Amino acid sequence: MAAPGALLDARADPAAGQPMEYPYSDGKVLMETDPHARSIIDMRDQLDTHFKARQDAYVAGSMALYYRQGDLAAVVVPDVFVVLGALHKQARKSYLLWEEGGVVPSFVVEVASPSTSRRDATSKRATYEQMGVHEYWRFDPLGELIAGQLEGWRLEGGRYERVRAVRAGGWHRSEALGLELRAERWLLRFHDTRQGRDMLTHAETSDALQETASQRDEVVSELDGALRERDEALLKLDGAERQLDEANQRIRELEARLRSSDKSA
Repeated sequence: MAAPGALLDARADPAAGQPMEYPYSDGKVLMETDPHARSIIDMRDQLDTHFKARQDAYVAGSMALYYRQGDLAAVVVPDVFVVLGALHKQARKSYLLWEEGGVVPSFVVEVASPSTSRRDATSKRATYEQMGVHEYWRFDPLGELIAGQLEGWRLEGGRYERVRAVRAGGWHRSEALGLELRAERWLLRFHDTRQGRDMLTHAETSDALQETASQRDEVVSELDGALRERDEALLKLDGAERQLDEANQRIRELEARLRSSDKSA
């Protein structure tokens, strides 16, 4: 039975012949430090943007994932997960594996905290391994619980094997996503190797757009100034040309008077 105050996701349970209610909230307030909350949001930002055009890619997090029908205890709540080969991208209240064609997440990240770190590294890792999650990662935004802040495992022959860094700077390779990733203080940064660029969070994208707009405004302002200077120079040039024409005219008049004077003499 669901915990008091829980929100429910009612789905049919064929074995029982009646609707089965799968809680998608236990009614408790989720408390996180700012770095933990920001890291989860920014991971999803990067991955949502990267997989936006892929219709079979579903990015979610902090969502109840039930992996055995009729068993309310068979549930995990990943901080961030990516399903490749998903049936659709529409929003879900919970992820019921048997209603998703048995498609398990390809990639899961748990953000380490003192209250969950031991379970994430033991029983939860074992659950993901048994489910067949291709890659499981743990990220420590505060750098207090995991050496190097990042560790990962990849299924090899049905068992998890530790993922090692692939290049300097702490970069690891996610075969599941086709991306590289590393810890940058409180941020788990993803790198698109095909595009040759780091992926940005929504806040970073907004800052970049604002910076680009500011630079454009600065260039436009400088261009306006240069155009004004050119116009002023052209006005001065026109004035100088008129003065030159007037001087030449005066010279011609004086020369004519001189010739006239010489003839009279």
